[in-house]
Amino acid sequence: MKSDLKAIDDAFIVHYRKLLEIQKNVFRECKGYKFDLDSHEITQAVHDRMSAFWDFHVYNAKQILDRRINTGGADFFTETCLLFLKAYFEQKYNVIVTSEKSLLKKGNSMRPDISIWTEGYGEVLAVIELKVNDGWKGKNIMAHLKDREDKIKALYPNSFFGVIAFWNFFDTNDLNIDWRTKYVGLYRYDRYDRHEKTNGYVEDIMKNIELVLPQNLAKLKEVCAV
Repeated sequence: MKSDLKAIDDAFIVHYRKLLEIQKNVFRECKGYKFDLDSHEITQAVHDRMSAFWDFHVYNAKQILDRRINTGGADFFTETCLLFLKAYFEQKYNVIVTSEKSLLKKGNSMRPDISIWTEGYGEVLAVIELKVNDGWKGKNIMAHLKDREDKIKALYPNSFFGVIAFWNFFDTNDLNIDWRTKYVGLYRYDRYDRHEKTNGYVEDIMKNIELVLPQNLAKLKEVCAV
């Protein structure tokens, strides 16, 4: 039996403090890594991080603390996707990948989960909204997302807009939904933990961004040169 509370709790604190250095090393290696978007390795990495997050927070709440609500995963999902998208696009293009940055320099404006900007934050090239699930909006989620897209397009007409959901809430059989080009849900939630994969991947959104990113960068460069 350890003699004081610090000795008892120190293992947790030491482990937690090490996570930042681990994250720095992961990001450093990712910036030099040659990603293969056809392998779906980023989607798998996102899954594994989210699974690790829930393994701790859900079981900590339920099995140890008897807390009747789980720690939300939305911020961690955003940070996880941001890590890999930032590493990929910033090493390949002269862009800035950021999160929660206002779309306008002055006044109140939307702050997308992830946005890709030209150097110096001049123009928005792409916006990616991230959802763990459809949340409290439920059946109104698609109207909400369409409204977000319309407002973003009003400010930056040539920008890409996409949505990645961890637990899929999109109707993949609806031909009016741009499934895998604009909207992606990764897994089908099952209360018994038998979560099936969809045929949608984080890489689908990334590939569609790449379809427009080089030409938009080239157009902006031409405008600046005039």
